[in-house]
Amino acid sequence: MKIIPVVYAQKRRLFKGAVNGFLPRIVTVPLVQEKGCRCRCLVKKGDIVREGEVIAVPDSGSAHPAKIHSSVPGTVEDIVLCMGPDGRQEKAVKIKMGGSFSYLGKKQHAADWTLLSAGTIIQELADRGVINTFNTVEPVSLASEIESRKDKKKRLLVVRLYDEDPSRVTDSQLSSLYTDDIYAGALITARALDAAGIVFVCDAKSDLPRMTSEGGIPVEAVKVNITEYPAGFQKEIRKFIKKNLNAPPFSSVSAGDLYTDASTMVDVCDVVKYGIPVIEKFVYVSGDCVPASGLLKVRIGTSMRFLAQQCGGFTELPAAVIVNGLMRGCSAGSLDAPVAKYVKSVSFLPQSKVMDQRQYSCIQCGLCRTVCPRKLTPDVLYRHASGGMEADAEYVRSAKFCSCCGLCNFVCPARLPISQAVKLLKTQEVSKEAGYVQQ
Repeated sequence: MKIIPVVYAQKRRLFKGAVNGFLPRIVTVPLVQEKGCRCRCLVKKGDIVREGEVIAVPDSGSAHPAKIHSSVPGTVEDIVLCMGPDGRQEKAVKIKMGGSFSYLGKKQHAADWTLLSAGTIIQELADRGVINTFNTVEPVSLASEIESRKDKKKRLLVVRLYDEDPSRVTDSQLSSLYTDDIYAGALITARALDAAGIVFVCDAKSDLPRMTSEGGIPVEAVKVNITEYPAGFQKEIRKFIKKNLNAPPFSSVSAGDLYTDASTMVDVCDVVKYGIPVIEKFVYVSGDCVPASGLLKVRIGTSMRFLAQQCGGFTELPAAVIVNGLMRGCSAGSLDAPVAKYVKSVSFLPQSKVMDQRQYSCIQCGLCRTVCPRKLTPDVLYRHASGGMEADAEYVRSAKFCSCCGLCNFVCPARLPISQAVKLLKTQEVSKEAGYVQQ
């Protein structure tokens, strides 16, 4: 593994702890919250909805996709087209807040989840909309992931307590602020998975409480140096575990285990222990265009513009709104883009911090090869994918080992979309190995 040091995001006038965001007058709840799963809307213009009411159900045929809920009580103003946080246009439910709340301000009583069966927990996770955000580029229903792994072989549950993108500190902060909730969420998920064990992968500098085996499930923690990149992807995490945990069941860690994160475990705790559907998300807001940075707990459907107002408003209009980190994120494309379940951070960047986005021809500098942690040849793969020089089959097959860390894009002076091109080849190669034929 090749480790590349990177500079962390600037933390300007940080809020202390997590702050509850203001309630927006209008929310726009996207009808696409997980990869490859569009939802059928259950409401229409003029309908009155309650806080936490199901407003859309997935059309996907996969097992246990996550439902979508109204994040506020109020009236459906319309079903609209909006620019999503990933820069894509999609349908959304626009709700004007009004009426009484079902959860906000009400005392929530903890249920004894230890009495629930694995099947009941999985159904709860799906019905109340939990998305696994371990990979924010490909968010997916946690219940579906658990169900797909319930086979004869027991799987490990691996919980990452830091962010794979060093410019996004959401999971790192949650891990220090909500340790008990994360631990409870992990135990609940492990029961649903019938896990062989739980591994918490955390920052070497963190001071976590001693974790003990509970309910017959062994629990271990592995500390890593998160200031080096990449350190948060599956393959790197597996190497850390194998290096530090030599005894079974942890020594048999594999790609087939369930990998998740602190943010998802907090959602699991809220859903199963307290019965609250996923209507809020913790979002780290930062950037040179706002006077303060911090971790905000905001309603799903809150606009990026409203996030900035809660951090003191704009000191200058942003030239770019980057969602989910500078290394792995994407441009929202609009200040009116709403927060979705997979949004962990939003950065408002001025023109001086936005790189030249014009594409030039490859100058064959070799930087993408130098930084690639998987020792691939990204330039060769890019030329092959973009219709330039055709590469040998061995080179093309190597694309399946790409971690999609984005370092090749980050260092390319020609601003070529190398990572996206290699990801396309990776998808094609994985499909071939799975026996699918491309049309």
